[in-house]
Amino acid sequence: MEEGLFLRRIREEFPDVTWTSHRYLTNGWDHAALILDDTLVFRAPKVPAYRGALAQEARLLRHLRPRVKVGIPDYTHKSADGSFAGYPFLAGRELDVGAFHQLSGTERSYVGDQLAAFLTALHETPKSVARACGVSEREPEKESADLVRDIEALVLPRLSPPEVHVVRAFLTERAELASAHPTALVHGDLGGEHILWDAEHAQVNIIDFSDRSIGDPAFDFAGLMGYGHEYAARVLERYRGPKDEGTLRRARLYFRQTALETMAHALQGYPCTFEEGYAEFRARFEP
Repeated sequence: MEEGLFLRRIREEFPDVTWTSHRYLTNGWDHAALILDDTLVFRAPKVPAYRGALAQEARLLRHLRPRVKVGIPDYTHKSADGSFAGYPFLAGRELDVGAFHQLSGTERSYVGDQLAAFLTALHETPKSVARACGVSEREPEKESADLVRDIEALVLPRLSPPEVHVVRAFLTERAELASAHPTALVHGDLGGEHILWDAEHAQVNIIDFSDRSIGDPAFDFAGLMGYGHEYAARVLERYRGPKDEGTLRRARLYFRQTALETMAHALQGYPCTFEEGYAEFRARFEP
């Protein structure tokens, strides 16, 4: 939704909401956001596939809220047509890799404990509840075939012969991701941009559940690999949800895979660049 229209719609739908300043964020892949006075956050889908899904997301988060100790969005404002919704602002700094490495050892431990407890509660959510809230199930075989096709057609022609060899070896290794594994409700995009650290209250807040699905629990540990393999392993040790001896290995495969996905998505017109994906590729596939 264009900025001016978005602001006008908020005024029309919620005349009691007032503000003196706002920030309009469009860097998200699927939603635009307006932050009003660092008090309220309104989100509106950017693409048709996400329209109508905010009400289902809000319903799921209502179920999760009393079951998790981290902060998650509480949608208190919903437009009449369901095209946008808002929740009280969740404080905290995005915990990207740079911010994570600035934390003290104690803070990292607090973050790990809270993430482990959050993922345990999330992954233990009954699938019947998730389905009732419109959560779809991932199709690993189809996703794998689509990924291989896109990498072969789009990415490999832009890489050097040694890099092509590395990617082909990875595609063989990652074939296990297309096989059956225990499934659970997953966040689906648990990276540093969606993990907020509120240092003042030693509190983790988790945002953006747009990519929620029923899938491999290991997928939610992939983003934690950015903080280091050992850190992800420590979080997994404290985690009490569904896991098996291959969970961490699959998380590492998903983590490396996202670099290839970013390159492919950039060439398909998504809001990312090939250079971003290539930098991730060089970092994650180094010997």
